[in-house]
Amino acid sequence: LDRAVYHSVLEAHDTVFIEFYANWCAACHAMSSEFDAFAKAASKKYPNVAIARADITKVEYLSSSYMVSMLPELVFIRRPSPGVTPEVRYVSANFTTPDLLDYIGGGWTVDKPVGDYTSLWCTPTNLCGHIGGLIGECVVTLDTRFNRFDLPPWAFTAVFVSVLYLLGQVVIGLLSRVFRRRYRAHINQKFDDTIRGAANAPSTPKAESKSSGQGSATKRAKSKTSKKD
Repeated sequence: LDRAVYHSVLEAHDTVFIEFYANWCAACHAMSSEFDAFAKAASKKYPNVAIARADITKVEYLSSSYMVSMLPELVFIRRPSPGVTPEVRYVSANFTTPDLLDYIGGGWTVDKPVGDYTSLWCTPTNLCGHIGGLIGECVVTLDTRFNRFDLPPWAFTAVFVSVLYLLGQVVIGLLSRVFRRRYRAHINQKFDDTIRGAANAPSTPKAESKSSGQGSATKRAKSKTSKKD
């Protein structure tokens, strides 16, 4: 499998059998001949089942999506019915051609699906597996649709997200400037209206002077009466 074939294989087959390996893995090299024999036998006995191999150094998103923790790792993907999310199982059968053929024929029922949706929130492993799978699917989608530079999937995703982040910062900066100008114009308009209202309001200094004059007159009358007495 490579990053361009992965989605097409899952869409074209309801059952997929994948071996995850690496060129630096000695156990993978020791078991490669057995897996080749199993693949030939399975293609004749189960022609509708896709048998594939995936190098984790070339398709990192697959190993992270399926949380591959050992090599070689056998993963059995089966869609119960058309349009349903495929179930993923780690193969517990022995790495021999007869046992693996029996596993495809019905032995897969002994293994529970990884990240069963009925127990999504029961264990952290299931939750992490689903989150990792979703991130991996996003990486695959971005890589297959937009990667024209032959960059590693995770590196291309990091560049893509960084560019989106920078563009978002530019857009936010422009929007903040526009709203800031409108807010300042609104505040200035309010301030001008307040000043105009204060300037146009009627003043009462004469009334105050009259009242102050009346007060002084009463004081003078009181002083005169006190002198007469």
